[in-house]
Amino acid sequence: MTDITIERDEAKDEQVAEAIVSGRSLRAVRKEFGLSQAEIDSVLERLWPVDTEARIRMIKRDVGRLDQLIEKFYEKALGGCIQSGLLTVRVYERLHSLIGADATRQIDLTIIRPPDAISSHDKIERAIMAVVNQQPRAEREAHNLISKIGGERALELLRAGAGSGDGAAVPDVPDDPEPEPR
Repeated sequence: MTDITIERDEAKDEQVAEAIVSGRSLRAVRKEFGLSQAEIDSVLERLWPVDTEARIRMIKRDVGRLDQLIEKFYEKALGGCIQSGLLTVRVYERLHSLIGADATRQIDLTIIRPPDAISSHDKIERAIMAVVNQQPRAEREAHNLISKIGGERALELLRAGAGSGDGAAVPDVPDDPEPEPR
């Protein structure tokens, strides 16, 4: 490209920039200058690039400007101006936010229990069932029947069935016998 073509493109880019900054929509600017979508995109990229280098450049520029503000208003704040002190604090907050050194960064943590993790309730239930399953089968069935019919009714039935069937007295069985050690 020649220097004349580059100057013409730069002049056109400046006209497009003025039209956009004046408040016209991108669609209206495209029609006014007879640009395709790809052409308006390239003009915007040349005018206001938004890549890593451009962002760093903008941050550096803003850091310099914020430093100038801090200089002016910090002195006034030390002189007793409350509004200057508040502004200085706000400028510091903005500066720290801009460079990523702010303390207000939020990290939302969601702690999720892995799907294969066993809850403490399930662990306790498994331990109890392991002890229950160590009992002889007949005892487990007897416990199940007792829980179905109720303790008092089971005791009545057991005492009634403990007789020999000849009408003889039922031997006295204590209500809560001591378990025998195994």
